[in-house]
Amino acid sequence: MGEVQVVAFMVGNEEFCLDISKVREIKEMMPITRVPNAPDFVEGVINLRGQITTVVNLKKLLGYYDIDEDLSKKKIIIAEVKDEVVGIIVDAVSDVITLTDEQIEQPPKTLASRVDIRYIKGIAKINDGERLLIMIDLDKLLGDEF
Repeated sequence: MGEVQVVAFMVGNEEFCLDISKVREIKEMMPITRVPNAPDFVEGVINLRGQITTVVNLKKLLGYYDIDEDLSKKKIIIAEVKDEVVGIIVDAVSDVITLTDEQIEQPPKTLASRVDIRYIKGIAKINDGERLLIMIDLDKLLGDEF
């Protein structure tokens, strides 16, 4: 029986998670320098201990738009995507969870016909399905962008 540890976080009202092996650290919001002509979901760059790092707004990338969004209370998950370090803005980080193979299901096939689910690794059921986490594959979600 396999297990995986994930970092759970909120984007809007939905709960997502990333494999903990992809996460380097979690930071409070910090000053972001805008980059001209960058895609809408790229908020800009930050100076992370001397390394210039791209910061992506996961809410915008996933299509959840909030016009009056206040980024000051958000968190930045510093993660690895295809050998690059990227900052990912999320609404909140909740916890680290150990999942078993039995708790993870593939997305429903009915969803696949209407939604691009290539970046969804699976859907984790916690507490007998009371809590659902959408498992994101960052390499596939951001792979074409980096």
